[in-house]
Amino acid sequence: MIGAIPVLCLLFGVLTTIVSQIQGQSCGKLQESQLNNLKEYTEPDEFPWIGRVGYGDSSNVSTDFYCHAVLIKPRHAILPAHCVLNRAEVDALFILFGDWRANRNFDEKDCLFDVCAPVPKAIDIEELVVHPKYMGLRNPTAIDNDIAVAKLVRSVDFSDFVSPLCLPTTKHKDNHIAQKLKMVGYLRRKKNLPSFEQDEGFRTKVDVHIASLEFCASLQDQLNLTQDHLCAMASAAFLNFFGSPLMGIEVEDGKPRNFYLVGLPTYGVITGDERNKALFVFTRIFPFRNWILKNIVDKNETQKIK
Repeated sequence: MIGAIPVLCLLFGVLTTIVSQIQGQSCGKLQESQLNNLKEYTEPDEFPWIGRVGYGDSSNVSTDFYCHAVLIKPRHAILPAHCVLNRAEVDALFILFGDWRANRNFDEKDCLFDVCAPVPKAIDIEELVVHPKYMGLRNPTAIDNDIAVAKLVRSVDFSDFVSPLCLPTTKHKDNHIAQKLKMVGYLRRKKNLPSFEQDEGFRTKVDVHIASLEFCASLQDQLNLTQDHLCAMASAAFLNFFGSPLMGIEVEDGKPRNFYLVGLPTYGVITGDERNKALFVFTRIFPFRNWILKNIVDKNETQKIK
């Protein structure tokens, strides 16, 4: 147990039938106008599933935020296991949803010029379920099975600014090599930039180019990658995107319909002589889909399915 929050490695009462209907609710909201606006910063209602993990009391404005989480159901979010177990000095106690700007004033609405987002919502974590094969406590550099599920104390009220991301389906099981995917998080700029005071900390989106595992292994010695990983190259400026979702786009009838979760970052390192590029390793979500589904079903839902 971390603080007052139980941290589990298994969920008891595992379902006899895998729940595959998480997409029954609207998820992965996508507006093509936002997808193609070529902006670095998101709109307030763009990627509304991303949350900031708070390490401390939600009523304390000095609380630190080290990781991101991804909302997938009204009471459940996904985050890397290392965000839960590898920070012995602090506890992950709540998740802040609907936050457009990563600053200390998370009890106020965020504005950029004349555009504002509502006040974000801090929801306490009731329980954390860590994948039982994650070895991060024994080996802090472990990158296998780096995934956890957070159960919230209550359901999140969905709105234009807070809504879930879709999990991948069986048709999303490919490795995405040579594809361009989306990642989103909160970018902190260097203070010597002219725009620092105005735009520092706003939610940022970036294109990530997926590389082969062999290519990434050639750039980093002793990097043991498996088919449960994805590897990508991106700007080193995004190395602080801990837990940021890597997303693909569902296309139907020639039109982009929704985003779905492809991976969560587990490792990143600067590479190259210019030190402006970084190698990212992601935990693929699809191989863990059944494990996730088993751990996000409420007890009353379990009884109905059995």
